[in-house]
Order: sequence, then C-alpha cells, then structure tokens
Amino acid sequence: MDSVRGAIREAMLAAPRGARTATADRLAALYGVSRSAVYAAARVGGAKRPRASRADYEAWTETASAIALLAPKPMPLDVAIRAGIESGELPPEAAAMPLGTAQRIRRRRGWRAGPKRHGRLSAERPLQAAQVDGSGSEHLVVEEELAGGDWLLRLHRRPWSASGYKNKPLGPGRLSLKIYALWDMCTGAVRSRYCVARGETALDAMEFLVWAFGAPGSVVRGVPENLWSDLGPLARHAASRDLLERLDVHVDLPGEGYAKERMGGVERSHRTRWSRFERGLFALGRERLTLGETNARLAQFENEENDRRASRTQPDGRRLSRSAAWRALAAGIRELPPEPMETLASEARRVVDGAGIVRWGGAEYECAEWHSKRVLARRPLAAGADADALVLEDEATGARAVARRLRPRPYGEVRRQPAAPVEGLPRPKTAADLWAPDNVAPMPARLAPAAELADPLDADRLADGEDPMAAFRAICPRPLSAASLAAVEGALARAGGSRRAIEAIAREVAAIEQAEQARRG
Repeated sequence: MDSVRGAIREAMLAAPRGARTATADRLAALYGVSRSAVYAAARVGGAKRPRASRADYEAWTETASAIALLAPKPMPLDVAIRAGIESGELPPEAAAMPLGTAQRIRRRRGWRAGPKRHGRLSAERPLQAAQVDGSGSEHLVVEEELAGGDWLLRLHRRPWSASGYKNKPLGPGRLSLKIYALWDMCTGAVRSRYCVARGETALDAMEFLVWAFGAPGSVVRGVPENLWSDLGPLARHAASRDLLERLDVHVDLPGEGYAKERMGGVERSHRTRWSRFERGLFALGRERLTLGETNARLAQFENEENDRRASRTQPDGRRLSRSAAWRALAAGIRELPPEPMETLASEARRVVDGAGIVRWGGAEYECAEWHSKRVLARRPLAAGADADALVLEDEATGARAVARRLRPRPYGEVRRQPAAPVEGLPRPKTAADLWAPDNVAPMPARLAPAAELADPLDADRLADGEDPMAAFRAICPRPLSAASLAAVEGALARAGGSRRAIEAIAREVAAIEQAEQARRG
C-alpha cells in the first residue's frame, strides 16, 4: 500500500499546472477509488488554512460598519476593514474575512446606513394638504408661436437635449415647456397643465393654481387648506403670498433646501406623466402638436388615471379609485371665489410729491388730492388689467385712491385741485372698540361657502372703520329732518360701502334741500 501511495504522490507531483484534476481522475479510475481518496493519498494540498468562526465574522463586521460611518457618507466596507486593522480595532485575521460574507452580514443585521426616509404622508380628507411643483417636459419642446396665442410643440426623442437643464431659465429668445402639477395628499389625485415660459415664474404658478382650484370638467377641484411647496418663485413672490393668504391657504415650506423626499408625491406624478403620457404621444404618428391639443389630451389622461388608480386613503376600508374616494370624502371643500387673478397685484411703498405725482417703473402717475403722502402703491399683474393706473392706500387709515397715468395739460391749467371744505375739519382721535368679540376661541368651520375675495385694487369701497354717514356729511352738511334722516340711513345701508354711491346720494339730497330752500325763500 505504501508503494501505491508513493506512486500516486509521484504522479500528482509530476502533473503539469492546470492538469492536476485530470490526473487525479485518471488515478481514481485506475485504482478504483474516489478523487478525494487520491488527493488524501498524495498529500499535495498543503496545510489547511485556519478559518475564523461565525461569531468572529459577526464581531469584525460590526466594528467595520461602525468605522464606515465616521465619514459623512459611509466609506466602503473593505476600506473600513483595512482602517480597523491599521488602528488595531480589528485583528490581522480580519483581512482574510471574505468581503461578500461581511457585506451579507451587514445587510442582514441592518448595519448598512442608507438615506433618511420620511414616513408615509397622509391626510384625513381631500385638500386638507396638497403639493404643488413646477418642472420641465421630458420629450416636448417649443417650436413656434401660432396665431391666437397658441404654440406649436414638437416631440423630441432625446430627453432634455433641446432645452438644457429642465428647471433653469433659458437664454434670450428661447422658451421651454413647463409643467405645473397639484397632488392631493389624501387620495393621490393629480391635476396638471403645460405652459410656455423661459422658466418658473410666480405668475405662471398662480395662474395654474387658480385654474386647478376651479378646474372645469374634473372631480378634483377646490381650495386646499395647506399647500406644500418648495422654495421656488411661488413661495418668494409677495403677490402670490398675498393672494394665498387672502384665500386662507397656509403655505408649508421646507425647513431646508433641496429636501426632495417631502415633495415625493408630486415629484412621482411628473415621472408618471413623462413615462406614460409623453411617451404615449409617439404613437400618434406625427411629431407636432399644439399646446391646446396637448393640454386637452393631458386632462383626459389624468381623468382616466384618477378613475383607474387606487386612492391612498380608502373610505371605510373599501378599495376605491382616486375619483370615487374623492366623491366619498370631499364634503365641505371650499369653492374658489370668482376672478381671483384680477386681484393679484404687486405692491411697493412710494411717496406722492407735493404736486401729486407718484413714480413707478419709470412712469409718472397723478393723484392730486393725495399730495405729500407716503402710500402703499399696487399695480395689477393679471393680463389685460389697467396698466395705466395705480391704487394708492394710506397705511395709517386704510383709505384708497386711484392714480392715473400723467397726461400733458394745457398751459395755465392748475394741476392741484382746490381744497374742499371738509379738509379743514379737525380730525377726531377716536379709539373706541364698539364690537369687541367675546373672549371665546372661535372654531373654524370646515363647511364654508365661497366668500367674496377682498380686492386690493378696489378704490371705491370705504376703508375699514370709515363711517358712511361721515362721508355723506362731507358733501351734504345740511341738517335733515327725522324722516329725511331715516331715509338717508336706509339708502346708505343699501349702498354697501361704495364711495361713488354715497357721493351720488349726498348730491341728490343736497339738490333737493337746496331746491326746497329756494322755494321757501
């Protein structure tokens, strides 16, 4: 037997590199034994490498995972193991630990640090909270403007290549297609629309929100209670903040920049729109579409998506679509007041000089009766508004007046109007709180009809706290009989605080009193 073992050992040692396995198989067939018996008889494998226990692997991986977290972003595990050996926190034997085994242990034990994730966002009812965001189109680019204010769009096969980075403004003369989307946190329902612009602007965002709040032909409509937004133009512009405040919409902004996880709902809707809607447009067989046609197709697409996809919140445990869940849960949603964009205005503090001139944007406006005053000036932003007028507001009293664009006057015409008799009356210092509310915390009602939206550009209405009878007495100071006074008070109540209506009533009463006095004299 020793001679046989010697022969096997000599044959195995003489085998060329790479042929030892074939030699072992030949010897096993020759002597009628297994391959492992041939290797055991030849003793050519050398000493077995000592292997560490599983407990050692677990301990070494735990130490290496803690070392990896010393960097702002975790360092690779093999680098952490090497650093541990160099610092003495790991024994030299840890270098022989298979890296794949260490990574498997780290995954199983949860020692691998990933990005911080927010919990699932949820709301109790539709439009309790909604997210709004603007982005770019992946495959649609602007080609040219058409008659009637429409635009011709073209399908582009290479994403972003024609417009550069999707959220940045373009150079002079270049326009891109922007997407604005509103995502409901309760049901997941989405409303979106395309517009053509050089970049994201507050006016475009507000036009979209006003459209989405009162979107025709969609179940998803109404004014949200809380609006989540990033730190974009919508959150920074004073006019948009003013309009949202008057609509009683609380804007929830991120605590830090680029916190994309909190806006994941509306961001996910952008990716769905690119992958399903825009890529589906290539099946039309043509590359060019108009903006109006694209928005009409997008509305149909999102109506179908809201009717098909499951709601994030299921009423009474029933599995309903977004639209069905909206109908089941949307009791008491506030409607949008009429024409809110007409009240959107930019404002700035200005000084009316001694000649009654106030300046804005290189233009001069005239309001002679408000000379030598510091005022808050407002100019409308909506398209088609009167650009030749400013609304001036006295911040101390709340009174308003209109300043018109300065026009050249004929020579010799006095610019400043003569002072009215009422201007010489002493101003009383009244500080009486006549209708102080009780010290009871009011409960906000969720079921609220659409209230009339205050218009900062309305100069005809009396300021808060201004007495209609005082405005009447300024024009008609004559004493009145009890019957006439009662009739005047009723007419003033019906005027609804309109300065023009009060002035017309005063002039009419003064004319009647003057005629009566002439008849008696």
